[in-house]
Amino acid sequence: MGNKSEQYITSEMISRICSGDIAAYEEFVREQWAAAVRTCWLVLRNVYDAEEAAQNAFVNLYKSRGQLKDHNKFRIWFYQILLNAARQQWRRRPNTSFVPDMEILDPADKIDQTETRIAVREAMRSLGKQERIALVLCYFCDLTDREAAIVAGWCLGTYKWRLAKARRWLIRKLKDDGQALKEQFVKE
Repeated sequence: MGNKSEQYITSEMISRICSGDIAAYEEFVREQWAAAVRTCWLVLRNVYDAEEAAQNAFVNLYKSRGQLKDHNKFRIWFYQILLNAARQQWRRRPNTSFVPDMEILDPADKIDQTETRIAVREAMRSLGKQERIALVLCYFCDLTDREAAIVAGWCLGTYKWRLAKARRWLIRKLKDDGQALKEQFVKE
């Protein structure tokens, strides 16, 4: 599959998960937990809400495991469930914001606390929910534009518009904060 965290997910494992194999499901949860929490955290900005949303997503995945018709779409299907769980959590607690050190979420991925990284994190926090979702799907979930639009439940044009709006906002916000935005940050 697409990114490193998903390379181990074979069609055999997907079949086992969808048929109710608890061992395969547990392995999937173990392997994907940190990535799922990180994705939810990027949307929700609260580690506790992110953990709850990820937990709900894995429960929902298990409950609806028999509904997936095309095993080739497992990745998109899982991200849809994950994003829906994050949205539901957002609606329950819309005004919470707790931003821990990212080391809590993934100790193996130590974050360099440079001024630029801090400024980008602050700018991301100031984005609206829809724009943040578009950025997270593009930059952190390694989805194609078409896959991201499907996951978000938007048409492709809407996804691209929200992503462009988010990029413009980040560039403006970072310039306003006196930060130089490097060319490689904005993916064309």
